[in-house]
Amino acid sequence: MMFVSLAEKYEEKDRPLLVLGSGGFYAGAGEAVRTFLEATDIPIVVPIWDRGVVARGTPQWLGVIGAASGGPQLLADTDLLIVVGARTDYRIGYAQPPGISASARVIHVDASAAELALGSPADLNILGDPASVLLAWTAEWSARQSRPHSDWRPEAQERDIAFRARWQTLPAAGSEMTGHDIVEALRPCLTDETVFLVDAGNIGQWAHMCLADGYPANWLTCGASGVVGWGLGGAMGARLAYPDRPIILLSGDGAIGFTLTEFESATRQGLPFVVVLADDQAWGIVACSQRKQGPEAVIASRMMPVRYDRVAEGLGAVGIRAERPEEIGPAVQRALDAGCPALVHVPIVPLGPEEVSL
Repeated sequence: MMFVSLAEKYEEKDRPLLVLGSGGFYAGAGEAVRTFLEATDIPIVVPIWDRGVVARGTPQWLGVIGAASGGPQLLADTDLLIVVGARTDYRIGYAQPPGISASARVIHVDASAAELALGSPADLNILGDPASVLLAWTAEWSARQSRPHSDWRPEAQERDIAFRARWQTLPAAGSEMTGHDIVEALRPCLTDETVFLVDAGNIGQWAHMCLADGYPANWLTCGASGVVGWGLGGAMGARLAYPDRPIILLSGDGAIGFTLTEFESATRQGLPFVVVLADDQAWGIVACSQRKQGPEAVIASRMMPVRYDRVAEGLGAVGIRAERPEEIGPAVQRALDAGCPALVHVPIVPLGPEEVSL
């Protein structure tokens, strides 16, 4: 009966958008999401820093939203925002104008009544398990023989491709590396077996902008708060949870500084993983924001040069330095083969995705 309400009240809507948050992950909704998308052809996004269950190669997948780097023109043009297991917070414009159109309608699904009560009120609140609701909607969709949104989805996908093209087609930077070089070098390493952790900050923005072919459940991020510095503890926990899988943490020099000495704990306890460290000698995401006001506005966001590879060695781990783009991939593979905690130190220029011009 849930989908009957949806169809009867909103069947005239032509540009729906599904926002799937961490609640979908914790509900184990991967298969329910897949069948719902196959039946409806509705575009899907995930708020940045939430957990995902969207398989690579999903045609309806349009990446994360709410990043500092911006996003394609989707929220403002959707006429039906379906929020499942996600908060109606800053990442989706609080589901209110001007973040979304004043004429758009909002459906909010969550397993927690407290979550439904947070943020802006929806036109339709559904208290229920996200996986069960999606399965019920799919069954009702099929029973009613409702048409898929196969006109709107390709248009939304074209907008997403055009938006991300500015980062996907960057030329080789030579010795002046950016976060783009790091995430592209990591791409072959991110198999379905790899547990990939992304710490917050500028390098996390690069990962979400460039590695956009899916958002699988084996990716771990910091959560809605966008907190930095959780990565080393997260990598240790991931190793305990997944003793036989490759563990790769992508972090920045600001984030790693919070818990750098945990390399000693990981080495002492025999917990191998690989940290790929993007070092721009700055609180990059802060410096990027400051530079918008002019070069003189960059205050208290720079850091001194540190040989993080040598620090890791001093704490019992393997330290490797990669100074050119072609050195990153082999260095990561060497670190994976080391069988102990390892850090790949990659110096980059302080350039965030939002600063790349068209």
